[in-house]
Amino acid sequence: MYPIQLDLSKKHAVLVGGGRIGYRKFKQLAKANCGDVTVISKSFLPEFFEESYPNMKLITKDYAKEDIENADVVIIATDSPEINDQIKKDTKPTQLVNHTGDKERSDFFNMKEFEFEDLSISVRSNGGDYKKAKHVAQAIQQFLAEEYGRE
Repeated sequence: MYPIQLDLSKKHAVLVGGGRIGYRKFKQLAKANCGDVTVISKSFLPEFFEESYPNMKLITKDYAKEDIENADVVIIATDSPEINDQIKKDTKPTQLVNHTGDKERSDFFNMKEFEFEDLSISVRSNGGDYKKAKHVAQAIQQFLAEEYGRE
């Protein structure tokens, strides 16, 4: 993997999946100030409806190939391996894809990122154990707070 930072401010992301993983991915897109985010799902966690991200559109429906036609970024996060695989098959080579159920079929992985003073610090799992990356990031944050005496 080649570590980069992407400017998503003028990009269209389509996220398929309204569950726990989909919500986490949405929060990451919102934090990155993604141009616009369309979330497709038959059902959504209540937390989605509490968001005030101005460029978010929630669409309650089954996935269809047309849903990702104009996407720059596609995030696949349903609880159905068959639907996830179909979405991946429907993507174009020009679209960046994060297949949350199959790291081998992803173009990118998200990193756990946190701020410390004027630094952004990232920990990545290379598509593996996200909880481990989160735990390591928390340990680094605690060390920095203790070492420098501030958050």
